[in-house]
Amino acid sequence: MLGFSSVFVHVGVEARVKSRIALAARIGAAQQCRMAGICVTYAPQPWFYRMHHAAECLQEDRERRHHTHEALRRRFESAIWEHGMTAEWRVAEGEPVASTLREVREAGLVVLGQTDESDDDSYIAPQYLESIVLESGRPTLVIPYTGDFPTLGTSVLVAWDGGRESARALHDALPLLAGSRVHLLHANAAMRSLRVDSTPAANALRLLRDVGAEVEMEYMAEANDLLIGELILSRAADIGADLIVMGAYGHSRLREITLGGVTRTILASMTVPVLLAH
Repeated sequence: MLGFSSVFVHVGVEARVKSRIALAARIGAAQQCRMAGICVTYAPQPWFYRMHHAAECLQEDRERRHHTHEALRRRFESAIWEHGMTAEWRVAEGEPVASTLREVREAGLVVLGQTDESDDDSYIAPQYLESIVLESGRPTLVIPYTGDFPTLGTSVLVAWDGGRESARALHDALPLLAGSRVHLLHANAAMRSLRVDSTPAANALRLLRDVGAEVEMEYMAEANDLLIGELILSRAADIGADLIVMGAYGHSRLREITLGGVTRTILASMTVPVLLAH
């Protein structure tokens, strides 16, 4: 089975970035694939430079950002070297969402951090995480901003609803699921349960067994998004999951992101890494 071709990890200024880099490095080492650090930090909006002394402010900001990016590069390289890895270093210049998307569409797996509303230093752009998840076209592993994650993929909850997004997430996650213990949770939102193209959970079960996963299956009758999101989090805790795999639902229009209820619940309340695909 083919693994990830590469792992791209977001490097920002938040305090938890080193643990995120370390987890990405462990994945890269296990997959024996190429790694890259993508440096993305908050960039002032264009109107900022219309103020008095704009040229001086622009130069000061450029110098500040350069020093910040150099410090992040040293932190990234140190963390990577600790795991016996080497990696590319890229700085995404310009508008943060657009510049990140340009870089990560090359990635086999993108590793990002959960949004921490209490940490002003972690702010990059409005709905930054949601934009990358929904617009990159790449599987995205989101790491919670609290907790330690010494293992990944030993005990996994896979959320399945028979639709395109869950199928994409399951296939994208296969490199992490070989030999895992998997709890396959078949849960359908009421509005999606009547779709004639919904794929039975038995198909997902066969796919997981093909990669040597030990699978147990649970079915939940149709419910609303909030209940499904809470069930996913609850069941993940019950089985001691170190990874959740699920489809990401939502859409964007002119960068206004509207997430599905389950996706929104998980991104707000996750306690273990979550692999999402849209």
